[in-house]
Amino acid sequence: MAVRINRQIISATTLTGFLAGSFIASAENNFSRDGVLSGWEALVTFVLLPLLAALLVSIGLRRRHLAPRLIVVAYLTLAIPLFGISAGGANVLQQMLGGIIGGSVWGLFFAIRRFPRNSVSK
Repeated sequence: MAVRINRQIISATTLTGFLAGSFIASAENNFSRDGVLSGWEALVTFVLLPLLAALLVSIGLRRRHLAPRLIVVAYLTLAIPLFGISAGGANVLQQMLGGIIGGSVWGLFFAIRRFPRNSVSK
């Protein structure tokens, strides 16, 4: 089996991870000036902002058919790298870097395509 990686999907998921990381880091810095995220602040930070990042990328790249995949990538990026990084007290730059890495890694699951060895042109 030959494997190909779709570059458009990888770039879209990396951009989604970057925006999710930057939105969440900025919201945590702006909302938690008192040191605590209240109910609506946590709702906006952890529910609406990853969704907004995914929709902005899908609309901005004019690839609206990718929106469901980008939404999944945004929430997975929030769940695995960003929660851990933010619990450790990371700054905005570290969270953006974590979002880029998380979006790229989670995007690989959607970007890898397998073809039979005979169908790949040389």
